[in-house]
Amino acid sequence: MSVLSAIMPSGALPVRISTQPRHVSGLALLRGIAALSVGLYHFTGAVLPKLHIDGLHSLFKNGWLGVEVFFVISGFIIPYSLLGKNYSPTKFWPYISRRIVRINPPAYIAMLLVLAQWYLIDYFIAHHVNYTKEVSLSRIAHNVLFTIPFSQYKWVVGIFWTLAIEFQFYIFIGLLFSTLFESRSLIWFVGLFIIAGLIQYLPFHNENNFFHFSALFALGGVALYRQRVDISTLNYIGLLMLFTAIAYLEIGLYEATIGLVTALAIQYISIENSFAKFLGNISYSFYLVHVLIGTTCEFVLSKLVSTGPLLNRLVLQSVCLTAAIVGAYIFYLVIEQPFMRLASRLRS
Repeated sequence: MSVLSAIMPSGALPVRISTQPRHVSGLALLRGIAALSVGLYHFTGAVLPKLHIDGLHSLFKNGWLGVEVFFVISGFIIPYSLLGKNYSPTKFWPYISRRIVRINPPAYIAMLLVLAQWYLIDYFIAHHVNYTKEVSLSRIAHNVLFTIPFSQYKWVVGIFWTLAIEFQFYIFIGLLFSTLFESRSLIWFVGLFIIAGLIQYLPFHNENNFFHFSALFALGGVALYRQRVDISTLNYIGLLMLFTAIAYLEIGLYEATIGLVTALAIQYISIENSFAKFLGNISYSFYLVHVLIGTTCEFVLSKLVSTGPLLNRLVLQSVCLTAAIVGAYIFYLVIEQPFMRLASRLRS
């Protein structure tokens, strides 16, 4: 008996897909928690060195795992958005165009704001680091195209490495959605994601690519199968175990664990209220601008208040986080939301 047959004993594993629209509560809260955890990781770590507190750093040192939460959510929500719409690879360009309009312009504007911050620091503030020294048209072009992993340049906005992986996943889903989710066989889903995981062992420039993290996206896909597809509990548990094991072997224990927890949360946690909705709405904007706002806040506040006393640093940390949330909300209203509306108006 094969491994696939053992964990999914239904032979060809035919499934029945439900295309009835259904609101998935709980996703907003998950997105908000993921974004805040990354923000707290940065703010209590190296991003705000003048406000560093050892205890807070230890408390939020694993906040970077919010990135893994985003990957699992994307593995669920992107194919979810295509179910029941007669999607095929012939509709790839309209599909990817909507993703580009939705995601890229806010990211580019955030990058321009960071570049502006660098120029202000270099030309108006005495500083020992020359931030703009390595800025070039080639570097900017690779940032815009999310091709930094295939070049010798560095990201302008550090979190862009995750957007590059997200776009690689969008292409993967855009080309293979029908086979992965509408073929009526889990064998294709399992096989293609295993192949994707094996591709990471090709001689890439670095491991920050979709293939290295594909098991996390697959866990989101498993959550989608459970939500919208008629699969047995045994198959569901088997798929979770399989891709959690792959994530553990290829990425690590923490990443695999948070991937499994997120997939289960999508299925079983349905908390939805105004606060969760707010956090979910601003999560992408917060993810894009929190470092920019936090570092600016730290610079200004450290000129006004002594950063020596522990209580002062704790208060200033809170002020920086609050400013980042407020700034993200403004960025969401002024920048992100208009592009969301524009993307929704593009033809399918």
